[in-house]
Amino acid sequence: MRVLFSLLTLLLISSGAQAQIYRGNDTGGIIPWSCENEAEAHMIAAAYCARWDKYHRITSVHRRYGDFIAFNCLWSPYKNPYALPAVHTRASCAYQRLYPRVRVLN
Repeated sequence: MRVLFSLLTLLLISSGAQAQIYRGNDTGGIIPWSCENEAEAHMIAAAYCARWDKYHRITSVHRRYGDFIAFNCLWSPYKNPYALPAVHTRASCAYQRLYPRVRVLN
């Protein structure tokens, strides 16, 4: 019973939430935008394009929930750097600190 419980716990811990690529093929795809997905966008796109032995290039980022991060899969990262310019993404998520509305009186 302990072995079964520990295997189930390990399975639940290791299956973290990952970004889904909604649409994609060998020429590119789109990733749903969130702050966390934007920070991981290069790794997600690189892993997706590696299926076809291609390089990724992030081409657009719309920073609103419901929009997407678009990327292309290219044979060479040095081809068309001006026709398909790369878009920089955020490296981390910075959230505003919410201060408590109630203050403790001393």
